Order: sequence, then structure tokens, then C-alpha cells
Amino acid sequence: VPPLLPPSSLRWNPPSGLFAPPPLFCCTRGSSGGGSGGGSGGLLAGVVRRGGGRHDGLLSSGPAVALPEGQARRSFATTVFNVKPPPGRPEGEQTLFIVGINEGKFFGQDSAEEALKLLERIAEHGSTYNLLFSLTERQLSELEEDHKVKNQRLTPSRELEGKRCCEFVPIMQAGMVDKCSRRALGRLLRTTQGHVAWRLWRTPREAIQLYWAYWRRKEYKNEAMRKFWMRVAPAAAYTYFEEGSELMAIRAVELLAAAHGQGKGSTWVFVVNNEFFEPVARRIGLFLDESAPQKLGSSDFSKELRDRASELCTDVPDLTPLLLFVYLGLPIIVLQSCFFGLERAWHASGLQDQLVVPENRE
Repeated sequence: VPPLLPPSSLRWNPPSGLFAPPPLFCCTRGSSGGGSGGGSGGLLAGVVRRGGGRHDGLLSSGPAVALPEGQARRSFATTVFNVKPPPGRPEGEQTLFIVGINEGKFFGQDSAEEALKLLERIAEHGSTYNLLFSLTERQLSELEEDHKVKNQRLTPSRELEGKRCCEFVPIMQAGMVDKCSRRALGRLLRTTQGHVAWRLWRTPREAIQLYWAYWRRKEYKNEAMRKFWMRVAPAAAYTYFEEGSELMAIRAVELLAAAHGQGKGSTWVFVVNNEFFEPVARRIGLFLDESAPQKLGSSDFSKELRDRASELCTDVPDLTPLLLFVYLGLPIIVLQSCFFGLERAWHASGLQDQLVVPENRE
């Protein structure tokens, strides 16, 4: 390994089944989904069947349209995982909903509207829930400070448009109204930037691709953005999307394991940006497979999660300034030197006097 490559970047070898599709079930209107450990009874069935309610004043949509048999339509990006309770504690069942939303979208498919409906259906079934976000702790604290609930009412969407992470605000405020816990699971931006810069330093070919890809970055958003960068710079994009998703999945599973060990039944709603939805759901599906009840109660499994999370959170020197100097500063210096050299050679050759006849006014 070259000395400039951090040990944690390539030390971990994923298991052979890492990229195998997990047992996911995408919930649509009028159907129920389940994850590992079997179904969760009335909660899951009721949550995915009913719409409308107390948040409709802010966000509303029309009724679902029935489709012919055999034809499925995804109402919004969501996956449900269910873990059976420990033996002798029938009330300790864990249910995790993963909801994907698009950037800056309040209405329609993959929007804050659908996430609010899910929260409402959970609350109407008498279940308290815990909110998890793909934001960093700093981003979540800033949103909570800037968008406090007034008179138990959510901020109108027209006042949020154009603001950063605005799609999370209605969901966060709904959690404030319901007095539920809220946690941020995202990796620090400083740490992510350092890891991505290491990858680009290690793969110069991908760094060169940024010359043209940078100008097209705004053409892609949400899931399309992840696919674009995975195609253009797969190693760096893997560090950003897959490692970030793995860390969020580990932190979510650790919370489920803590509640599972205490024998407390809990409902978790994990709201993620859609560019992270697929890798997050895939990795959580690998953790919460058929043996999830045994895994969550295992100290060895918990230690593996902590060790891997420590590797993903390890800070490495940020090589962004060095990358900017090598791939942006040096080319400019070389071009400038070539220009000045050609200009000096042009004047020294005397070709200018031969080609351009001096003006004679006599």
C-alpha cells in the first residue's frame, strides 16, 4: 500500500455476499411489506394501507389508483424490516422503516408528503416512533434551531423552498410535535471529504475525469446523481455513497440492537436522501437477515459493528488542497509558462518585423 493511502481505505475485504440482493420488500399503497424475522402483525398491515390525516393541511395527495393484477407501481421509496423479539419478551419486536425522499421535494412520489403519511399511520396505530436521518449531527441541530414548531403547526412548504435540506424539515417538525426522539446518522462532511480525496489521489484517472464531469454535476440529482458518479468515478463514488451508507446502516442496526437487548419494542423511521436509499437498504438487509434476532443479541456482532464504524469514521489528512494544486494549479502554471515562452521566442525570432511592415509616413 503506498504511504499516502490510509490503511482503513482498503483494509476491509467485504464478504462474498455483500453485493447480493437482500430480502427487501418495497411497500406500495394497498400492500404490506416485511423484512427479516417475519411479519409484524397489525402495525405493518395498517401502516401501509391507510392514508390522509392530521398533516393533510400542509401536504396532501389524491387517493391511490388501483392497478390491474400483476402490475405494480411504487408509491414511494420505502423498505420495512422486522426483527422478532427475544425469547420470553413478546413485546420486544423491532420494526424499521427506511424512507427515501428527493432533494427539495415536498409533494408527490418520493417526497416529504409520503414520509409524513407514514408517520401518521404509525401514530394512529398507537405506536410511538423514533426518527433517524441521513443528515450529520450538525445539519440536524441547525435545522432544529432554525425551524422550530410554532403553535403545534408545521412550517408551510412555500417558506422552505430553496433552503438547504428543506425536504427534511416537515418530517423533523412532525417528530417535534409528536415528541419523539430524533437522531442523525450521517458521517461528518470533513471525514467524507478526506476519504474521497484519498481515493482521488490513489486513482488519477478518476481525478482527470472530473475536468468534464464537474460541469455536468447539476444535471443529475437524487438516485440519478449516484448512478452518474458511479459511472464516472467508481472508486471515489464508492467511498462517498457506499461507505457513507454502510456507516448509517451500522449506526441504525446498533440502535436496534440496544433496544432489542433491553427487550423494548420500538418502531424506527429512517429518512434518507434517495441517492443513499438503495445502498442503505441493501446493507441493512445484509445485517437484518433471517438470523437477525441472534445477531442483535450477540456481543461479537456488536463488536464487529463498532470496529467497522471506527474505521469508517477515522479522519485522514485532507488532500483536497494538494489535488487542486496538482490537477488545477499545475496545468494553469504550465499553460502560462508555455504562453510566455512562445511570446518570447516570437519576439526573439524577428518574424514580427519581417511579416509586419513598419508604417512610413514620409
